[in-house]
Amino acid sequence: MALMSDDAVAIAQGVSVTPAPGWTVGHRGPNWVALNNADTSAQLRITVKPAAGADAAGLLQADVDQFTGGASAILTDVNRLTAPETRALPGPTFQQEASIDYTATVVHPQGTIPVIGTFTELLNPSTGRSAFVDFRQDSSATSQAAGEGGMMIASLQ
Repeated sequence: MALMSDDAVAIAQGVSVTPAPGWTVGHRGPNWVALNNADTSAQLRITVKPAAGADAAGLLQADVDQFTGGASAILTDVNRLTAPETRALPGPTFQQEASIDYTATVVHPQGTIPVIGTFTELLNPSTGRSAFVDFRQDSSATSQAAGEGGMMIASLQ
């Protein structure tokens, strides 16, 4: 389903993402959504959940470990390129952000696909809610894809 850039997609109560033009909902479930760009060379997956702490960087490390560590993990050979970078957010929904850039391999029915991406944790310490975000793109993605991913992550704040 194609969405207009002003059609916000609800993820959980009080949290929605505004897709970039041409991005569509690929999959969704309770409290999560995955968006793809038009040629599926880039994906943004957002999961909203109760926070298990008040430190965005610590939550991010734990979520990355859980997301990439299980037998059913889609990403393998994850190489964290940076230490968690944190910053305060002015938004009403989330007030803290931590992010880590990475490279990895996506396990796909047609083989493996090398990707680059960013894991991001958005945290509201007052409500105890966080959003774990995985943005990734493969080598065929346009240079515009990363900017679109950043814009969509900013729409969560």
